[in-house]
Amino acid sequence: AGVAPVLPRVVVPAARVRLRQLVGHLVADAGRGLGPHLARTRAEGYALNVNLLGEAVLGEAEADARLERTLALVRRPDVDYVSVKVSSVASQLVTWDLDGSCARVVERLLPLYRAARDHGVFLNLDMEEYKDLALTTAVFREILAHDDLHDLEAGIVLQAYLPDALGALDGLTRFATERVAAGGAPIKVRLVKGANLAMEAVEAELHGWPQAPYPTKPDVDANYVRLLDHALRAPRTDAVRIGVASHNLFHVALAVLLGRARGVSHALDVEMLQGMAPGEARAVRDEVAADRVESGPHAGRGGRVVLYTPVVRDEDFDVAISYLVRRLEENAAEQNFLHAMFAPDGSPAGSPMERQEAAFCASVRHGVHYAETDVAPRRTPRPAVGDGTGTGFANAPDTDPAVAASRDWARHVTGTGSGFVPVRTPELTTTAQVDDAVATALRATAA
Repeated sequence: AGVAPVLPRVVVPAARVRLRQLVGHLVADAGRGLGPHLARTRAEGYALNVNLLGEAVLGEAEADARLERTLALVRRPDVDYVSVKVSSVASQLVTWDLDGSCARVVERLLPLYRAARDHGVFLNLDMEEYKDLALTTAVFREILAHDDLHDLEAGIVLQAYLPDALGALDGLTRFATERVAAGGAPIKVRLVKGANLAMEAVEAELHGWPQAPYPTKPDVDANYVRLLDHALRAPRTDAVRIGVASHNLFHVALAVLLGRARGVSHALDVEMLQGMAPGEARAVRDEVAADRVESGPHAGRGGRVVLYTPVVRDEDFDVAISYLVRRLEENAAEQNFLHAMFAPDGSPAGSPMERQEAAFCASVRHGVHYAETDVAPRRTPRPAVGDGTGTGFANAPDTDPAVAASRDWARHVTGTGSGFVPVRTPELTTTAQVDDAVATALRATAA
């Protein structure tokens, strides 16, 4: 600290090197250190899901560079599983224009998926903000519908903190079932609880919307159980494999035992974060090893622990900071399972792990017995507006483009939707003409 103001060109690089050493077990080097890291982790009995870290791209040059670096990962002979985000390969995506954005992303991702097919690499499409849910699932289906990718097995992520996840899972299952019935490959769905809660809360507050994710952790945990219960059933698992991504050992154990009881262990992978809880990962790896299928139609399936492995280049290490802060923040939260593993026992309400057990039992009860309102999207096309009787000013909520009904409305009023013929009006040059046009529009709307 004392030398930094005088010799920043010496101190800052040294600090960056030390920081990389401190977090090397959480974020791998995308350069020369990646090969030894992959080999060492595989020798310990794990599969690796490699994710090139980075925030949403802002321009096409950045998008091209990120896509090229991801392609380089796919082409590596020691990489067999890669994750990618839609926001990392195309810039300035427009939520209002779902079809146009989907076409742009598909065009950019097709070469990546074809490279994955040619190099035997499993590609996983990550999920991000709520506004990207419809786009990501549409891109996934559109790409896998191409004839030359008919036999490619690929994956997508669903977030349990969204009530919409159950409907999305059912839609993906229908798509995959039809694909398998036509002779195509199955898909994989990686189930996570969700890691963008703070961002979603800010987005909702800015626009006057209800928060898209569930408001409480018990709701999220219950929906996670709900998704597991739906997904781990035959014949669903003939078309959709499941990746259970969690460090909560209660939920991991539930998934493993459900898979065994229902005879679908071959369709189940357990997924954890690289370096976040290595002792726990080893215990789960040893437990599920017995579920690995050695022969028959499902040979090589099941019994795997997949480590989500973020990688970053030296020159891009800054982007790892947000990932690390997000992961450490969520795992340090008092409600989190990993926090309870190390928290001191001094509460009259029971030990931290006893509270985790009680929360798990509640999540199972609520997850299995639920109402339609529990899985209804929290965003609506017509946000509530005050009746004017309150005190002070309250802004009207913005129309939410993430809601399908809002996009349909926009296509209608702009004359781009089906069954709508736009009215062509002459150029308005006077105030009276503008007033008359507005009055006409209001009368038409009332009618």
